[in-house]
Amino acid sequence: MDLGVATTAPDIGLASIIKGMLESAGIDVVLRDGGVQSVYPGVTGIGEIDVLVRREDLELAKELIASAEDDDLEFEAPAEL
Repeated sequence: MDLGVATTAPDIGLASIIKGMLESAGIDVVLRDGGVQSVYPGVTGIGEIDVLVRREDLELAKELIASAEDDDLEFEAPAEL
């Protein structure tokens, strides 16, 4: 399978969100990291996660990611838990 990098995320959390978004659009996704995230989960800046898709899905995946970034979605925790 010929894969291309749709984007690179700073941590597994964001990579998982992107993966879910793309999969909900029917795009198969593979996440690839350098192993740092598995040793130090949640630590950012020392290991990034590549979000890989099939070459034929690459353009659509990049458009969906850009669209989500343009929406400038913000996730806030509830005031009271």
